[in-house]
Amino acid sequence: MRTAVSVGYAARGRGGIHELLDIETARATADTLTTLHDELAAGTGISGPAARRAIHAAAQAPTFAGSIRTHRQARDILGNPALTVYDNPHSFLMCVYNRDRALCHRLDVSDAPSLDRCKPTCANIARTNRHADELVQYAQALEKQAASEAVPGPLADRLARRADHLRDLADHHHHTRIDLQEPTS
Repeated sequence: MRTAVSVGYAARGRGGIHELLDIETARATADTLTTLHDELAAGTGISGPAARRAIHAAAQAPTFAGSIRTHRQARDILGNPALTVYDNPHSFLMCVYNRDRALCHRLDVSDAPSLDRCKPTCANIARTNRHADELVQYAQALEKQAASEAVPGPLADRLARRADHLRDLADHHHHTRIDLQEPTS
């Protein structure tokens, strides 16, 4: 949305839609951090190269939850590199964005990740138990599709390989995750 707006009519004003986008982006970041904080407090595990940075960012979530009303407050959050955590449900992960480590922008410089270009080997990736569960659910859906007689053999093989890969990612999460505390049931 931000890219589409920046080249059009809205780019001609000094504020307007850009300020609104900053506020909404900051609110989404705050919501992601609050959810992560609550999940970690409830005992969920977190894995990935950026897991420790995500834990640190989530620890700061209660200080700004529900308090973003102005563009200045939004800029304070978006300008803090320790708080740049983006949930990416399509890739089943979170991006704990650090521009210097990002693989989604090897050539251009950006202050936000390109979530449509997540790379599995990026140093900014973190996964929670929720992401791992979603990986398994999607793998099951792919396996069911691959087992259908309506799917041609080569496509079924590709779907099965993708399902295996997703299960491997979920297994890797469960073997390498950091548990801050034991879950309370």
